[in-house]
Amino acid sequence: MWRLIRFVLLAALAVSGWWAFATFGAVRGIDQWLAQRQVDGWQAETSAIGFQGFPSHVHLLLRNLTLADPSTGVALDTSVLELRAPVWAPGDIRIVLPGDPILLATPEGRARLLVQKGRVDVSLKPKIAMALEKMKTSSDAWLLDSVAGDFLAGGKSQMVLHQDEEIPEKYALNLRVDALRPGEIPRAALFIPQHWPVSFDSFNARLSVTFDRVWDISALEVSRPQPRQIIIDQAEAAWGALQLRFAASLDIDPDGAATGTVKVQARNWRTMLVLAENAGVLPRALRPQFEQALSALAGLGGNSEALDLTLTLNDGLISVGFLPLGPAPRFILR
Repeated sequence: MWRLIRFVLLAALAVSGWWAFATFGAVRGIDQWLAQRQVDGWQAETSAIGFQGFPSHVHLLLRNLTLADPSTGVALDTSVLELRAPVWAPGDIRIVLPGDPILLATPEGRARLLVQKGRVDVSLKPKIAMALEKMKTSSDAWLLDSVAGDFLAGGKSQMVLHQDEEIPEKYALNLRVDALRPGEIPRAALFIPQHWPVSFDSFNARLSVTFDRVWDISALEVSRPQPRQIIIDQAEAAWGALQLRFAASLDIDPDGAATGTVKVQARNWRTMLVLAENAGVLPRALRPQFEQALSALAGLGGNSEALDLTLTLNDGLISVGFLPLGPAPRFILR
């Protein structure tokens, strides 16, 4: 009996000691990271770091967390951020988002993010510079807005990111957003008619991106990895009468310029032209030329309201066959 009691006591001491070692080590690591960011010129502070989770989990609560990177102009301010990890697997971290607003800032402006049951599960490789192996984000309803109005909102949403086993710089991504709702700001900018549906019928994507280096702790501390190849297996969006499907294969140079093709299937494309013209994306003088050319292309498929075409990106331009559409976007992560 005494041997059993002694064994139980020793086991309890060992578990308690390991939990204390892991928890206070994590608190010290966060304190040191915040201090180093301040040395680098960031605003990086938290009013307190609480802890709980004994005996199986390291569970930290970062209260009144503020992070602002002056080199990119990106900032975050939240009332509390929860970090949870099993003591036996410190690289498997769950980040629980608060139910009250998260304030965001970029060079383009300020916004507020409200998320219901938002969480991020990440699997990191602690011995390899905290390299990202897997990430899954999920939430119920969410809203992104500003003082000027709503940007976007959505229902249940999920994104899953996986690192490729053979090419560590390559990540596969699956995205699904239920009831995606463009807010007042994009609807006004695109001159969306009032009778148009409030929400998308579907919005999902399956793709892979190869970066110039692995995503690890340096992505926060130094600079973001940059895309070098984008393969879109399938992306689909349906909004009222509009339906779009995409597939793409793009190579990205160090300046962010893309070379490759984007295959597009579009239904009710004339409505899209109207929206593009109203938004100023398509010059009014060019619309007849575009409509005539696209009508000919649609006619080849036997359905005048459906398009099945290939966009070519090269030398900084987007074109359909011989018809130039305009400058191509650059793929640069700030």
